[in-house]
Amino acid sequence: MRIIPVFFLQCLTCLLAAIVPVFAQDQQVLSHRLQHFTDQNGLPQNSVKAVMEDQNGFVWLSTEAGLVRFDGQRFISFERSVIPISSNRIRGFVPNVVDYGNDRIHEFYALTESNEYIGVLKSGLASADTAFYSRYQKIHPNARKEVRHNSILTSLPSQYETNPFYEDYFAATGAHQFYIWKGNKITCYENGKVTFSVDGPFRNLLLLDNSAIAIDADRHFVKIRPDQIHTRLILRGDITANALYDPKKNNYQLFWNNISRKAFLYLNKCFYTLKESQNGELTTTLILKGFDFDNLNIVTAHYNEKLGFLFLGSITKGLYLIKKNDFKTLKLQAKDADNVYYAQSPGPGRSVLTAQGYRLGITADGQKATASRVSAFMDDFNYKFFMGINQDSTFWYGVGNDLFKLDKSGQKILVRLKVQETFKSLFVDQSNKLWIGSDYNTLYRLDETAGRHKITPMLKAKFGGITMMGQETAETLLLGTETGLHRYNFKTGRHEIVKNFKNMNIRSFYATRDGTWITTYGNGIYLLNRKGLVRFPLDKDRFLATAHCIIEDAKGFFWITTNRGLFQVAKTQLLDYASNNRSLVYYLYYDQSHGFATNEFNGGCNPCAVKLADGTVSLPSMDGLVWFSPLNIKSELPEKGIFVSSVKIDGRDISMHDDLEIPRDFEQIRMQVTTPYLGHVNNVQMQYSLSGEGRTEKWMAVNEDFVIPVPKIPYGHYRLTIRKINGFRPNDYTYKIVTLHIPPAWFETWWFRSVLALMLLALFFFAVKWRTAYLVKKDRENNLLRHYRVISQIVAAVNHDIQTPLHYVGYSLKQINSYLHQQPGSSPLITRMSDESLNTSMRIGTLTKNLLDYIKLQNKNAASRTHMDSVNVSELVTGIGELFSAIATFRNISISNEVPGEFVLWSDPSLLSIVVHNLLDNALKISKSEINISAGYRDGKKQIVIEDTGDGMPDDLIRWLNKSYRSYEEWLRVPTDTEQKGIGLVIVKDLCVLLRIDIIVSAKQGSHTSIALVFQQ
Repeated sequence: MRIIPVFFLQCLTCLLAAIVPVFAQDQQVLSHRLQHFTDQNGLPQNSVKAVMEDQNGFVWLSTEAGLVRFDGQRFISFERSVIPISSNRIRGFVPNVVDYGNDRIHEFYALTESNEYIGVLKSGLASADTAFYSRYQKIHPNARKEVRHNSILTSLPSQYETNPFYEDYFAATGAHQFYIWKGNKITCYENGKVTFSVDGPFRNLLLLDNSAIAIDADRHFVKIRPDQIHTRLILRGDITANALYDPKKNNYQLFWNNISRKAFLYLNKCFYTLKESQNGELTTTLILKGFDFDNLNIVTAHYNEKLGFLFLGSITKGLYLIKKNDFKTLKLQAKDADNVYYAQSPGPGRSVLTAQGYRLGITADGQKATASRVSAFMDDFNYKFFMGINQDSTFWYGVGNDLFKLDKSGQKILVRLKVQETFKSLFVDQSNKLWIGSDYNTLYRLDETAGRHKITPMLKAKFGGITMMGQETAETLLLGTETGLHRYNFKTGRHEIVKNFKNMNIRSFYATRDGTWITTYGNGIYLLNRKGLVRFPLDKDRFLATAHCIIEDAKGFFWITTNRGLFQVAKTQLLDYASNNRSLVYYLYYDQSHGFATNEFNGGCNPCAVKLADGTVSLPSMDGLVWFSPLNIKSELPEKGIFVSSVKIDGRDISMHDDLEIPRDFEQIRMQVTTPYLGHVNNVQMQYSLSGEGRTEKWMAVNEDFVIPVPKIPYGHYRLTIRKINGFRPNDYTYKIVTLHIPPAWFETWWFRSVLALMLLALFFFAVKWRTAYLVKKDRENNLLRHYRVISQIVAAVNHDIQTPLHYVGYSLKQINSYLHQQPGSSPLITRMSDESLNTSMRIGTLTKNLLDYIKLQNKNAASRTHMDSVNVSELVTGIGELFSAIATFRNISISNEVPGEFVLWSDPSLLSIVVHNLLDNALKISKSEINISAGYRDGKKQIVIEDTGDGMPDDLIRWLNKSYRSYEEWLRVPTDTEQKGIGLVIVKDLCVLLRIDIIVSAKQGSHTSIALVFQQ
């Protein structure tokens, strides 16, 4: 800052105030902004013959390089390599006059030089339609057999000469009504029948919405009506103000779009819309001025009235997209002017006063910007950052130790003061008190009493310089520094450091009833209220990290300035996020392409933005003031659908459907997605999620090229969900779902896995069986060894401890019995008891011997278990019978041996003796009167039969005895419950199986029993 005596500045201010008009300037305000597309920035070819927008929002162009689709970001060509056509030269568009249903496939058609029809599909793609002309012939009564390019009415200006005497022209207003222009007559048809005709001559025919309008020989507009009266339509509206307009000459150029049925007039570099009014007039509205159609070879036009977008096609220079300029940049057009703006104050009318002393504004009609130097003092003082504005529009201004109060024009110094400490920030609170933030650690307040001003230190703290001030409540100030945030209650004197703002550079405060909104330089945006502190998410490029200022419009939107552009956000979305931090927050981005001179806005000043009485907002930037009226802005939101332009599998294109069959062995899928949007690409925010087959939904951002890569994934059914944020409504998304079906390999099919599972199950079964057999074998070997040792000890014990005493007892009993029989006077009872005792001891000895023989048998191997020989059965039975004669006599049971003396068997004598001994012993225990032993043949086989007169045998015991076994080893594997069957019968069964003797028991409960031993050899 240049230091100039205040008195000199006051004088200079008064002098310049008298000559302000010398410095005033008027400059034209640009009402539109232009985007030009050629083959240098994406357009495949520069000859644009027709332009149309489909219902999805895609813009379609007819060019010499094919049919071109423009989504706002990129151009895609549909030409010979993509669709089956013979020529890439597209003449123009024709409407789909054969299908007006809601489910029609094609919206309209592009016509090639070879008279081929390319239909625009609902999916945002295009396809050849070879059947269109044949369907068209059915509704056009005069259609020729050969395909004609000009039988359907084309757009104007027409590329080809119009000659109704050579070719009739067809124009349909709907499914049931159409017009045919032939020669000097225009005929109307309803449901295929003539309803009326109008005679000409006519130069042109067009449809304006659903009205048929002709151009007569004098270039006047004529409405085609059933009464056959030529009613000329008078032009009204903006075109009548055109300096070159002559209603007699009608020297305008007519543009008509045969798809949208909209007409335009061009005259003297001005472009007008043409609409039919209710009073039978044609109303013109200026939409573009100062654009030279003739020099640029403009031949086609399409106007999006909702958004105010105008598309112009040039036959040589490509495509022009013209948008209404919602933002205006105001500057002082002088070489020495400082157009880097910060603080500003509302001025009279539509103007502001900047901290440089410039008055900038716009005229009442909005056509011109005005700029002038009004305050030489402020201009020379050269301080831009703070203007403490009072309620009467006067303001405080200064820096260092000098503080001034200026009138609302900035031309007169009302008060001059010195501050004890250098300062940098000024703030006027709700009670019109000025607060001064020092460069170091002091906060001052300016009090006025009876015209006298007093600067009072109010608070000393370790601020390190107060850079920004705001009012949180009626009694509380917020003090921002470059390293944090402080709260000061000037009524109670309480001071505190606000947590969570450590080392943050505070840029601005905006107080509302919902809390105080705080912007920071590097850390984004916050809301501070009684509930706490909320930090809001940033935009995807993190431009909002350096947020400067927040200003609210009447529609409830925040406008936030940054170093990299301007953002618009719905306040309601921010509050929803504050209450539930998972809610959607959508930021709409504006940059230089919207009319700014620079993307770099300025902050760290107060006021950081100004709203005028009419709602106009003025924002400071590094190159001029940016002005706009929020209520007049039509936000360009990406509200259209999501479309898949192409799908490539390992670099190979496949047809796009919502259900895709994907080959199993693919490596990568690349899906090109898009949405029709003519705004800034940053505003299109898409995410995708691949779910299915155990995958959870996880959202990932679509990359800047709008390509979704899908890596190799296992077979199965997957759902690729794509979503796009539409705008400012709560959680407002558009979704697109594509299903992917990946077939399994043969080794991944259910039948292969079933077979494999069965094989593994079988392998497991056999492995378990083999392992079990092995373990049983090992256990048996161990048990056999253990059994062998036990049996050996038992045999030794029986031989030593049982059999020897039995021999001695038997020998003693025999001597006693012999002595008693020799004594004639012996008691018969004693003698009989002696006989019984002797027989019992002999039986015990025999049983013991048999048991030892059986035990010894178990220790032998299979080859040495038996010693086969001839056995005389009669002698065997007789010998055994003698052992039981005494007990049988004692029990009054007779034992009858009916075995023939010559009956001989081939068997093991010892083992067979054990079998017969045990059976006879068992019979003796249960028989009532008689035991009969016989021998003979059964089915050619020898047998021994033992019968008794007992009570029979249980059925389960009979079944067990009668059961046959193929081998002795099989018998050994069968468990035996000896407690229920008795050890004697177990020995009998065991030895019979070993000797290959079948046991056949025939008995009944309560009757006699017959046991036959049938010998197999």
